[in-house]
Amino acid sequence: MKLQSILILSAFFLCDAKLSRKQLIRANELPSNLTQNSQAVRLLQEERSSKSTKRIVDQYRTRHRRESFDAKSYESGLLWSHAERLDENGDVILRWVYTDSSITFRLEAKTLGYVGLGFNSARNMRGADLVVAWVDDRHLNAQVLDCHGLTFEDRAVADEIQNYELITGYQNATHTTIEFRRLLLTCDRQDFVIGEDTTQVLWAMGPDGSDGDLPRHFNVVSRPLRLLQPPSKPANKLMHWDVRISNLTIPHVMATLFWCKVFKAPEVPTKHHIVGYEPLIDSRPIRNGRPILEKNNLSPVHHMVLYECAEDNDRKQWNEWAEGDGFFGPTRPGEFGLCVTPIAAWAMGSKGEFLPENVGIPLGEKGGVSFYMLEVHYDNQALHDVLDNSGIRVHYTSALRAHDAALLGTGVGVSALHVVPPKQRAYRTVGICSSDCTNNTMPEEGINIVSVLLHAHGAARKISLKHVRGNEELPRISQENTYDARYQQSRIVPGGRKFFQGDILITECTYDSTSRDKPIIGGYSATQEMCLSFVLYYPRTELAGCYSNTPVVEFFETFGVKEFYGLSMLHLEKIFFMTGFDVLPPESILPHLRHNDQGPVREGDDQGVGLMKGLVIKEPLEFHNKTFMDHLNEMPWSEPLLTEQIEKKLYSGFHMTFCKKRDDSWGTPIQIEEFPIFNEIRNNDVAEKSCNYKSVRLPSITNTTGSSTTHYLSSAILALCLFITIAR
Repeated sequence: MKLQSILILSAFFLCDAKLSRKQLIRANELPSNLTQNSQAVRLLQEERSSKSTKRIVDQYRTRHRRESFDAKSYESGLLWSHAERLDENGDVILRWVYTDSSITFRLEAKTLGYVGLGFNSARNMRGADLVVAWVDDRHLNAQVLDCHGLTFEDRAVADEIQNYELITGYQNATHTTIEFRRLLLTCDRQDFVIGEDTTQVLWAMGPDGSDGDLPRHFNVVSRPLRLLQPPSKPANKLMHWDVRISNLTIPHVMATLFWCKVFKAPEVPTKHHIVGYEPLIDSRPIRNGRPILEKNNLSPVHHMVLYECAEDNDRKQWNEWAEGDGFFGPTRPGEFGLCVTPIAAWAMGSKGEFLPENVGIPLGEKGGVSFYMLEVHYDNQALHDVLDNSGIRVHYTSALRAHDAALLGTGVGVSALHVVPPKQRAYRTVGICSSDCTNNTMPEEGINIVSVLLHAHGAARKISLKHVRGNEELPRISQENTYDARYQQSRIVPGGRKFFQGDILITECTYDSTSRDKPIIGGYSATQEMCLSFVLYYPRTELAGCYSNTPVVEFFETFGVKEFYGLSMLHLEKIFFMTGFDVLPPESILPHLRHNDQGPVREGDDQGVGLMKGLVIKEPLEFHNKTFMDHLNEMPWSEPLLTEQIEKKLYSGFHMTFCKKRDDSWGTPIQIEEFPIFNEIRNNDVAEKSCNYKSVRLPSITNTTGSSTTHYLSSAILALCLFITIAR
């Protein structure tokens, strides 16, 4: 052994001495220039991938028969629990069913060539996990090929390790159908880990005769899907109630519009239960004065919430509102403030929800309430005239469930006091539901959380609903690490979650604002931001909403502002929190607001943004005579220390908490409190499995252990160095 070591060291020094005399760059050496170095590495990687792919594909092409499962013997009676059209025309349909460890797919595509399926956290094929399948035209044998997308160009290459398993495949005169399966976690670095987060599903189809070809382009118009979402199961013999807007014209001058309409509950003789809901989207663009039904037309309906309205003595007035057309958000009657308890919340991408079989939301005058308010948010950034008749179909039954359920809204209060700076990769904001609120509104035995709808707008990338008890954080109730605003389906909480008096809910949102040049302000417009959780739970309590915002004084001080002309901080606090976010300030202070030529047209219900644009700074002198919005826009957001300091103060500083009951009264008084101190969970991925990636190795190299490995490795080094020495 000692002699072997001496020989290796001698050869190494001899090689080094020989090589040091030559300064020439050989063909396989990397140039010293960093740019050339990067290009060389890329070319080498591309060459290796191409050779490997050609070898693997050739093996598949020359096979006349591929070992596969007999579809009739392998779970041929599978009930595909999920099905989605990946394209608008229905030419590519994906069906799947999963177990605790694996997932099985059925891919149906209108092609006689190859069909591809991809999984990624981004909306492109770079670095994606790809599978390419086809049915050989000559022998009618099905093949599946495990591939991945290159990180530096849109091209698929074959994996060294094939982790997709063919079940069966066939084609008819027009379509190719392939069934295959894989493990959720393959422990292969080239494969995507299929988990509970939203997955960007990509697809591709080759022309007839393209069997065995690998696509250079997967459809980048990806479909965000949650592959491991339990299926909703509608009950039998359900009645339904359509709550929808009637012939509302959305004008082209409004980019954002909120419409509120009161409805009277169905007349049912006894208590009934609402057990599910689904969207009714009917938006028709107006062309030449006439509404036109267009295929694949994008509806401006952004989200809808159906609220219960607390009982009011003036039933005649409520009946009149129920028979009317509704109101533009800022002009709705003050009595609509009694409609604060959400019972159905829908957002883009959602198919609705059916509740678990043991819970239902009370409906009807005998067991629920008499009036409901539908609030529809229209996002009309294209500024088109649109005729809308959208709404929600509510499913209900006389067969009562075991528990009365309710929805709780929580998170960051929607207002202009919610700010996300521009040019930030991962900026966090947070809203809390305080222990005082849950102490005063929850039953002694606590509640059971069933599902959660996480809601934000386009800049959000992560949302989590945290659960704190005492000074310890429990596992997250719900979490989305790859949030996509196009897909906002509620998330079942596996096994449910017990939530007790005094526990705290924290909704945390992480935003990517790198594409924005100006700060993003909280509000209802799709260009603004939200951070909310809608929590379905039982048994039903009086609590309807539990939110927080940064206190007014602390908010403006965080951005360096001490005083405005004509308005004290106390006045501003009253405007924001006492009279509501969507009303104009009192006439007595209007002269002190600077006129904004742009107006609030594009903002719609801007939740205080118009006020922020009019506030004129008095102190300090360095910001003197600027409006607050101008000041925000001019701040040096590229300075990391500035944004880190602002994020820390707004996140972990003081919070003003709001605790609203179903009758619009306060569950606890509005109060200012410090962010709770608790021991955070560092790793919340409960489904994480260890793949033990301890070293990087080429998959094609057999990994051996023991003395034989050392012997072969040392011999190889010695032989290589001796060869170089002799050659020189």
